Amino acid sequence: MQGERIIITVDGVGASGKSALARLLAERLGYAHLNSGLLYRATAWLVSVSGVDPASNDAVGHLLEQHSISLQYSRDKGTQVSVDGVIKEHELTTQENTQLASLVAKLPSVRDHFKPIQRHAFSPMSVVAEGRDMGTVIFPDAAIKFFVTADLAVRASRRYQQMVQNGQMGDVQTIATELARRDELDSTREIAPMKPAEGAIVVDNSVGSLDETVETMLAHVTPMG
Repeated sequence: MQGERIIITVDGVGASGKSALARLLAERLGYAHLNSGLLYRATAWLVSVSGVDPASNDAVGHLLEQHSISLQYSRDKGTQVSVDGVIKEHELTTQENTQLASLVAKLPSVRDHFKPIQRHAFSPMSVVAEGRDMGTVIFPDAAIKFFVTADLAVRASRRYQQMVQNGQMGDVQTIATELARRDELDSTREIAPMKPAEGAIVVDNSVGSLDETVETMLAHVTPMG
């Protein structure tokens, strides 16, 4: 699958496993993995340390103009995000930052700022682009579009395990409540609401291993070759 740049989108709800699935799918295909959520998490972190009102479209938009948030990709480390040249990792995955990311992601100034960055990310490499509006807004002409779902209880358990691995505190019930809240925010926002793109292949990642789910996704991609 060489030559023309190919885009595959993997959208879905939070903690559904879409990041891991997109990363594995990209590895299997030899594509770059674009984790768009890192841009909004980095914005949330920048807003929190700058003391800017996260509900102010103009203030957050101006803040982004004053700073540099960029994506880097390597085969070894995957997608990473930097703020003013400094890579940010674990500080972006706290519950507080996750909640704030959902709020700033609703702002038109933020969506507009990152739209060209996402569309041109890692070009000319083919890309598996993962997020919440990759197939609906950023890459509406993508070759293949997936939308990943999973039961809320499964998602909460996965997010809890992720937090434990990162040395963070939390409890499954609170996480489940926050995930449901973010689902509501992301699916009802006026700008780029989270929903399956037209023609998207819905993948339920509630049971089975990631490898099994990736195999299911690959079965839809292989005919392209």
